[in-house]
Amino acid sequence: MLIRLIFIILFFGSAGCSPNLPFLSQQAKPQKAPKEAVLNSTDETSAIKPKDKKLRIDPRLAKILNSPSLVANKKNIEAAQKTVLVVQSQREPVVTAISNVGPKLDNDDLELDATGGISVTRLISDGGALGAMIKSAQLNVKASELLYAQNINRELMEVIKAEQAILNFSEIEVIYNEQLAVYNENLPLIQTAAKANIISKTDVLKLEQLKLKSEESFLTAKTSADAAKMIRKKHGLTDSDKPFSINIQKWKNFEQELTDINFVIIQLIDTQINIIEKDIAAIEATYSANVALAGTATANVTDFDSSLGFVGLNISLPVKDGGKRNYQIQEKKMQIEALNQQKNDLSLLHMTSFKALQNFQKIYKLRSKLLLDQIENSKVISEDIELKLRAGAASVIDLATEKMNFYDLRTQRASLEYQNINEVINFFQALGHQCDLTELCDQINLVTISK
Repeated sequence: MLIRLIFIILFFGSAGCSPNLPFLSQQAKPQKAPKEAVLNSTDETSAIKPKDKKLRIDPRLAKILNSPSLVANKKNIEAAQKTVLVVQSQREPVVTAISNVGPKLDNDDLELDATGGISVTRLISDGGALGAMIKSAQLNVKASELLYAQNINRELMEVIKAEQAILNFSEIEVIYNEQLAVYNENLPLIQTAAKANIISKTDVLKLEQLKLKSEESFLTAKTSADAAKMIRKKHGLTDSDKPFSINIQKWKNFEQELTDINFVIIQLIDTQINIIEKDIAAIEATYSANVALAGTATANVTDFDSSLGFVGLNISLPVKDGGKRNYQIQEKKMQIEALNQQKNDLSLLHMTSFKALQNFQKIYKLRSKLLLDQIENSKVISEDIELKLRAGAASVIDLATEKMNFYDLRTQRASLEYQNINEVINFFQALGHQCDLTELCDQINLVTISK
């Protein structure tokens, strides 16, 4: 009898459905989903699909991916994947072996008594709570992927900014060395003329101010470049790794796309909202009855005929919880409201950043044209002074000052170009879509998708 009972318990505990329990067929089949299906089956469980799974990862990007923070992000994705499997396992029957060994209490003689048996429980219906928990776990995988992509973009932007600082210094350094050469070439003549009172101290001070200004620009750029080199080194990049190419005109394409593009940060917020919604669904499901198939069979090893067994339904229905669930739901809804407000703020930030960049571009074009005109004009003035100097109508200080001014204007133009690039970079940083600036979005999508 006991063996038959155990067989019945195990059979109903492992069966997907029972003809005698019609509501059981309404429950999702408790089969373990293949790992691939768990990770990539729906839009809810994975981030943006890469266009080309055979896409070669840029070696420089691969080095950035090895940063400790990004490696930790990758581990978080793997942990989220395991959580999906853990939650899904709750659909499977729970089989427990039971044993008790001890002295008989109803006997004067000290005799050991032993019982053994088996217990099986299997969830049939919980109002959809487990299903909501599984969806939430799957969405957490997606959230982890999106956070990983966001952090890749952040570290990529750090490298891009560093490289632009290095490139700017390279240009500033060339101009500075040329300017310094002019200064040193004319310095002996200027000192001699000053001692002979041929030129005034005011003229000499003006020249010294231009030199001091150029030194200040040089040292400022050098300080930024030195810090930038450390950032590249931190990400494993060497001198042999060329700087990332950036398309600073790319931002113009966003005018019509800002409201349509689903940026990573927006996707992340939407996913967080979906997770909270599933959490709410799981809480609301606890108002429904929890129905489980339960069976136990136990027997005394010395008295097999005294076996006991039960096969039936275990039904529980929460009646009162002091308002706990209502408070939890209210809390979750407030979290959703906060996230929706964050989305609205981000959309406003995107548009504001775009308009600010547009306005800067107007100023940049005017200043750039003005500097180019001033540089060309300075060349003409220098040539004119050289002619006058040969004719004795000008002094060496006039020529040196104008040449120093020429290099100062070139420095200003280099700084303006650097500022322009930084303004564009800052715009993409505000969007959280830095990869679009470097044409690396497909590659980042590829490495963030769960395998």
